[in-house]
This record gives sequence, C-alpha cells and structure tokens, in this order.
Amino acid sequence: MQKLQKGDKIAIIAPSGQIGNPEKIQQGLSYLCSLGLEPVFAPHLYCIRRYMAGTDKERAADVNWAFARNDIKGIFCVRAAAGAARILPYLDYKLIRQNKKILVGFCDNAALMLALNKKSGIVSWNGFLPTYDFRNNSLDSLVRNSLENLLTGLPQKIISGSTLHAGEAQGTFLCTNLSVLMKLAGTPYFPDLRGKILLIEDVHEKMHKIDLMLQQLKQQPHFNSLKGLIFGHFTDCSGDEEDGVLDDCFADFLYGTRFPVVKDFEFGHTSSRYVLPLGAKVLFSADKTCLEILRY
Repeated sequence: MQKLQKGDKIAIIAPSGQIGNPEKIQQGLSYLCSLGLEPVFAPHLYCIRRYMAGTDKERAADVNWAFARNDIKGIFCVRAAAGAARILPYLDYKLIRQNKKILVGFCDNAALMLALNKKSGIVSWNGFLPTYDFRNNSLDSLVRNSLENLLTGLPQKIISGSTLHAGEAQGTFLCTNLSVLMKLAGTPYFPDLRGKILLIEDVHEKMHKIDLMLQQLKQQPHFNSLKGLIFGHFTDCSGDEEDGVLDDCFADFLYGTRFPVVKDFEFGHTSSRYVLPLGAKVLFSADKTCLEILRY
C-alpha cells in the first residue's frame, strides 16, 4: 500500500450523510493542508438526497472516481452518519483492486471499508473524520498522533484496555461499529471472520439491542475461527434494569469461546481514540493488552 507524503493530492468524499453547510469541513481541511496534503473535492461532495450526500449511484461514482484518478494518492471521508451500505452494489471493485489507495474515515464509513477490504484488499484507516473530530474547534492529541503515526508507515505497538480472556494471536485486523457490521450480515460484503482480530464499538444503542447484535454476530459463518476480539467503547449505551449491564452482554456472548479478548480499548465514539488500520496484519496479546501493528 502506497503511503501518503507531503504534496500528495487526496480526494474528499462523502459516502454517507450529507455535509450541509460547507463550513463544517473547513477546520478539517485546514488540518489536512497543514500536513502538506492537497484536497480535491469529489464531483458530488455537496449533493443532498434525503439524509445522504446524493443518490446511491452519485456517492458510489465519487468513490470510483477517487480510485480511478492516478493523481489521487489517498481518500478521506468527511462525514459518516448513515448510508454507506447503500452504495456497495455500485462500486467497481475490480478497478479499485487495480488502483489501491488509503481510505480514511470512521463510524458508518466502516461499511465501505469492510466491503473494500473483502472485495478489493484495501487497507483503510478507521477513526478520523474532519467533521466529527473538530466539533470542539480542536483535534484530540491521541487522534492526531495516531493518524500521523500511520503516515510514517512504521510498525506500532498500542497498549490499551483490560484483559477478559488471556492469550495471544496473529491475524488480519478489522475494526468497526457493531451496528454497521451487523447491517452487512447476509450480504456479500460481510467479512470472512476466519483468521481475523475483530474490534467492535457502538454508540447510542439500547443494552438489549447490543446483546442481540452480539448474539447475531456469534451466529455468523466462521465466528469460531476468529483469532481474537477487542471491545472498544460503547458510548451512551443504556438499558432498563432487567437488561443488565454491558459486562453481562459480553459474558453471555463470550460463553464457550476460547480466543483472547480485551475490553475498554481506546476506540469508539469518544473525543479521544486511536486511528487504526482496518485490514492490517497485527499481533494481539490480551495478556499485555497490546495490539502490535505489523504491516499495513
């Protein structure tokens, strides 16, 4: 995978929710420019179709356009919200596979990232959005440092979370919002779980829905062939007293499993999080709560 360098052109796309006011992305664009990158706007960036940034075919066309242009070296999603899963049937996966580039985004954009990884072998950087990360007029230092560390292309060791199941494993890393992941269940874009280290997080979900989504995940093909599991943050998730708490959901979900597991990893819908390479080769030690990024 080619790394981004100063002077590189980057495509700015909106594969999910509409942007609305252009001022929402100005701080994020200024930050990207400060890294020496040159933003190029996708043709349909400011389109509006209901809650989305244009029709499904328009948003898909922008993704295909970004991968097709030889002068574009990286692709940044500017907003998430919802809608990315709708464009997946309209992507040119052969073209994308022949023109591999870094894709950067977060949250709903994970649907696009998972599909591109499965169909085209694309490694995406999950955890940064120009709109979401500048809501308080500044960029969190962990987001900034981990994003800029990825720009170096060097291996990294991340220590975070607490151990639930001990063990160590090596595999391909996938990181995603749980709700986004489970919306892909039963489609051609759901990931093959064999040999994967999976990190999941969520936001604004009821406890019983988290519980049911976890059980649905457990029933997916090759779930037992996972190499490891990491729980990120489940932000502003609540339930009635009889629903139990998050640890109850985790305990029921993990019953009978044998792979290493960590919870409370610094990733999710919080102001501070790591930006992580979906599709990278990693070494995961639950004993040391260490995620070592080997190759991406």
